[in-house]
Amino acid sequence: MMISPIRLSASLGLAWAYAGQQAAALATRLALGPLGIRAFLPRAVCRVVDAELKRLETMVRRILFLVAMETPLPPARQGTPRETAGARTPSDAAAPVQLLFPLPAFRLTESCPLPAQKVSRLAARLAARGRRQAGQEDPAPRPGAQDMLPAMGLMNRFAALEEALANPEAQIARFRRKLARIRADKSLPLPVANEPPAACTGLQNSPVMRELFWTLHDAALTWLPVLDSS
Repeated sequence: MMISPIRLSASLGLAWAYAGQQAAALATRLALGPLGIRAFLPRAVCRVVDAELKRLETMVRRILFLVAMETPLPPARQGTPRETAGARTPSDAAAPVQLLFPLPAFRLTESCPLPAQKVSRLAARLAARGRRQAGQEDPAPRPGAQDMLPAMGLMNRFAALEEALANPEAQIARFRRKLARIRADKSLPLPVANEPPAACTGLQNSPVMRELFWTLHDAALTWLPVLDSS
């Protein structure tokens, strides 16, 4: 017997507002200014920002997924986007406006490292530890917490998060199209990973934050069998 999916319609608005508040607080801490860009950040700050983005991206992704699954999904489009575009006539619709600097797209699906990748990463760490224990004549300097690193990847993720928070209806419509393709093609990856990221469940988060995330995560997992069913 399939368990009825959890519905959180009354709580999703509060969770969404909380995510927007946390994103605004992150922008203030980074002192992004009107352009919202920092070309370089210290290594320690990059680690903190990456963890914060993982936390907010995961929360926003689950909220969008739950809202998208609350109503029946549209039928999946047949054919590739290129074939569909080629079949259009000039009178169908005007060409979309091409922005000079398009915003990065918010990521709607999650990927987990394969077991082989996890093993290879562990082997690499063990090999590096062995080299350090063996000693080197001229060891390379260890990276410092204040070393400046390029931050464009983090800034792109933050811009995508802000766009998702500012325009949720477009993100929901985009998510529903992706979910329709996933339901039609079972070989595509599911949007929600079974294992939540440590950035959301670790003790560095407040109990309220951990409880909020687990509620969203558990609700999303109950919808996966519905999405995976024919």
